[in-house]
Amino acid sequence: MDFFDVATTTPTVRHFSDRPIDDHLLAKVFETANMAPSGSNAQPWEFVIVRSPQTRRAIQKLYDEVWGPYKETAIIRGRTTLSARAQKALRVGDEFAAQLSIVPVQIVVFLDRPKMRVERGSPEDLTNFGATYGSIFPAIELLMLSARAVGLGAAMTTMLSSREPATKTLLGVPEQYQLITLIPLGYPADGFKRPYRKPVWPRLHAERWDRPFPKPQ
Repeated sequence: MDFFDVATTTPTVRHFSDRPIDDHLLAKVFETANMAPSGSNAQPWEFVIVRSPQTRRAIQKLYDEVWGPYKETAIIRGRTTLSARAQKALRVGDEFAAQLSIVPVQIVVFLDRPKMRVERGSPEDLTNFGATYGSIFPAIELLMLSARAVGLGAAMTTMLSSREPATKTLLGVPEQYQLITLIPLGYPADGFKRPYRKPVWPRLHAERWDRPFPKPQ
């Protein structure tokens, strides 16, 4: 696929088929993601690829433990003003949570903290977190783009972060690794579409904030 077609038709996929994914496609996706840039070329990413139905259901259960209270809190806070858009988002969230046991591959991404040479939660980590997380999110984005290029859909959710200890125990992950995100990966049930985004031009600034960047005529 043309790169710009890939980049502009990579939405968050929330509805998957249960069609299995060929190992060669998975290998291509991860070999591509591995080419992402990182600080000092630390390459601090680790991917746990989950295909076992039993483990996928266990991950879904952990996700539900977080999604349920999150949803209830959102409903309580917005009980009198919950917009149609917010109601739709909650419905879609329910559907997404239900898909986690259907999607053929779940990818749990971990950050190798020692490679970043910054202790987790330290003042340096809190004031310069961009250097740490900026070394793993490019690999996640490249993973999702390469998945799209081979016809696979993906989503990224950080909802599991509050269940990090339980997730590590489930997957046998050593303590020094930090859970970053869960990425369901599979063939989209509804195909691909261009995601809605507001125009970029109002957010482009020429040299200074108060000078808009001119749109080419």
